[in-house]
Amino acid sequence: MKRWITMAAALSLAFAVFARVAARTPQQRGDEVRVVPNGQRAGAAPGQKGATYYALEGQSSRVTTTFADGTMAAAERTVDGDITSTLRDANGNEVNRVRVDRKDGTNDVVQYLQPSAEPVQALIDPGVHPTLDWSNRQSHLLHRDKVTSGAGLRWKDGVMRPDRSEPEGDELATVRSIETQWSNGLSARTRRVPSRSGDLFDGKPVRGDVLVTTISRDGVAIGTANYLTFERIFAWKIPGVTEGLIANEHLKGRFGGWMFRPDMVWMNLQTLAMYQWKTAINERRFVTPAPRPGLAGRIAEFFAPTVHANEDGCDGLHWLDGTSFRYCCDIHDYCYAKNGCSSSTWWRAWTSWSCDECNMNVVWCFAGGGTGRGPLMV
Repeated sequence: MKRWITMAAALSLAFAVFARVAARTPQQRGDEVRVVPNGQRAGAAPGQKGATYYALEGQSSRVTTTFADGTMAAAERTVDGDITSTLRDANGNEVNRVRVDRKDGTNDVVQYLQPSAEPVQALIDPGVHPTLDWSNRQSHLLHRDKVTSGAGLRWKDGVMRPDRSEPEGDELATVRSIETQWSNGLSARTRRVPSRSGDLFDGKPVRGDVLVTTISRDGVAIGTANYLTFERIFAWKIPGVTEGLIANEHLKGRFGGWMFRPDMVWMNLQTLAMYQWKTAINERRFVTPAPRPGLAGRIAEFFAPTVHANEDGCDGLHWLDGTSFRYCCDIHDYCYAKNGCSSSTWWRAWTSWSCDECNMNVVWCFAGGGTGRGPLMV
């Protein structure tokens, strides 16, 4: 009896303390605006895809994935954002199709169509952001899992899989190559190449596989990029535009090394984006949005080019927040904060050139592959 009395008293005391704490704690309503304190990071975490990644991916008009089993999937995006991926076998026969019907981001629908089975239609999981590459992978997995109906399907790691399905497997085991085409005539194709005895990089033997990317314009090769998977070195060379390298040791001091594992899709987008950025820098000296209309706008753009420096990380390029280029953006933001710069203080010759120096330094840092040492030669 004494034990029960003691337990009851303890529970009553705990409940009373909880009630007082709850009464003092402001309760947030479901419709209340969630205010983020100034200085607190509210964007994507390092290593995660952000808004700018999807903006760059949105420039892709077609992605073709060649799988290790000989099948090939080609995904295309319509002008309204819908996606259709067609999977074919090694002989070119159509195996299936996956269609993404984009509605409002909440009620988007994916359809799975086969020549000899009933169509499967499902709402896309809210945590999934469909891309061209995603549609190709989803098409291949449904074929590999021998799915013929919607019974027993579950969302697993962002794709639809049956309960009985085996693990997806990584890119090394399932994909031979990926080609990304942009609507402006640019394209990039990455393939995995095993290193051979005698292969050297910077005078040292290469071990493991190499992701080899070729960037083309209107079908003509204009540059290459390589990622050495064992040595963890990313090197690129686009003659007349940009070249450099990023090694793991460049990132150790600040990040502890590479914060993510580059894959074929990343190689394509990274190389295409670098060509786009550096071409813009070479032509306009700075990476800026589209010029303002009219004569007055062009004059204003000359004296005060538009820039955004009010976000943590790579403003307008947040998909870089998980890459080595984040270092350049952090230094740029720090430089702006120290000198009181903003998007309206690019040209302050009557006070100081400090803000312009911040901008020139970040361009120099980007040209050096995020090492902060200026351009590096391959």
